[in-house]
Amino acid sequence: MSVREIPTIIHDKETQNRILDSATRLFAVRGFTTVSMNDIADDVGIKAASIYHHYKSKEAILKDVLYRFEKGYRNYFDSLNYMNKDVNALDDLMDNLFNKEFVEMLDPIGCFGMSLVLNEQHRNESARELSFELFHKYSVKTMKSSFDSLVQKGVIPPSDTGIIAAFFMHSVFAMNEIHIHEYVGTAIPLDCKAVYADLKCFITAALTKGV
Repeated sequence: MSVREIPTIIHDKETQNRILDSATRLFAVRGFTTVSMNDIADDVGIKAASIYHHYKSKEAILKDVLYRFEKGYRNYFDSLNYMNKDVNALDDLMDNLFNKEFVEMLDPIGCFGMSLVLNEQHRNESARELSFELFHKYSVKTMKSSFDSLVQKGVIPPSDTGIIAAFFMHSVFAMNEIHIHEYVGTAIPLDCKAVYADLKCFITAALTKGV
């Protein structure tokens, strides 16, 4: 994997975050290639020419968007993994994985960021590298580690925790896309909490019985 560039350093952090927030939403919903610098400026509420004082190109914005999302995502999963290492019961582990922040996607920008990376991985090299590294390696490895800790403690029987971890993460990705529709006002008739409850039962059963 190539080393990503150090993110742009901007002294006006408030405007920078507004630009990144807008770009994240627009790129996720409309696609990177169809969004212009003017579109982002309009969404932020600044003059079209002003955005170039902060970023020279749309590609530069995308690099910072990806960097910021990766940093936040890793911080969240690292803290989650830290909590999971201390649990000694399957129910406690499930409560950590299906906590309110995660299940209800309380961070809209994080939700849009995940959607952006997933969608752009087929068209953008930077997004493709990040998707493979973050979702298909790091996330699954982290979840597998959490499940393995309970196997090692004898709480649950030996199982193919890698398969369960992969299933769990891909279910999260699918549910994330559903939340995107809700955030942009095109909600589909689906009770996300009920779906997560069913998924929680499935993962619990798979770990309890062994796969």
